[in-house]
Amino acid sequence: MEYKKKYTDLETGEVVTISIGDHLPFSEVANKLQISRSTLIKVMSELGLCHKEYDPVALAYRNRLVPEAAEKGLGFRILGQHGPFDVLSPIGIEYVQENLPEMLEKTSLDKATRDVLAAVRDYEQKRHTSLNTEGKVRWLLDYFPDLELAQLAAGLGISRQVVHRYKKKKEDQLKRALRRRTAPLNEFLDWPCDHAQDWAERDFA
Repeated sequence: MEYKKKYTDLETGEVVTISIGDHLPFSEVANKLQISRSTLIKVMSELGLCHKEYDPVALAYRNRLVPEAAEKGLGFRILGQHGPFDVLSPIGIEYVQENLPEMLEKTSLDKATRDVLAAVRDYEQKRHTSLNTEGKVRWLLDYFPDLELAQLAAGLGISRQVVHRYKKKKEDQLKRALRRRTAPLNEFLDWPCDHAQDWAERDFA
């Protein structure tokens, strides 16, 4: 079953019906692509899909889908009671996703970092698999430990905080694994009774 929602565009008075499951606002598109919202806006601006417009409700400038993009079926421009509520269509989301790697490299990275990110894509193609964001961070930390975390974050379109969180998680897992490898054997044995460990230590001391 397909669920739909209706919005009234206060600029035109037109009632717009969209599929809730298919059309997503910018923040949810960013979540779907596993990038920050600011990165999504930057990429969409480079692609000519959005620009800043003055919002008379909030009395501030907002990032909005350009009218030409809406006319091409890439999304809807909706002005609700609480301000703009623009969404991208499945075609619009796919278009952004296809151009995302190139736009990330073009807008913020040096050649060395672009080569590193190309290595990630090459790895995914050879393995016929797609790494999630955490997987990409961990792979880059393993194979390119000298890569600056700021560039890693920029290349993947995520915040430095996210990179640091995955880095710390990886380091904590390695520490736990090392402790298990170097721990005394008796810590891993399931003793049949409370005194069995004492007896074994006494007999084999």
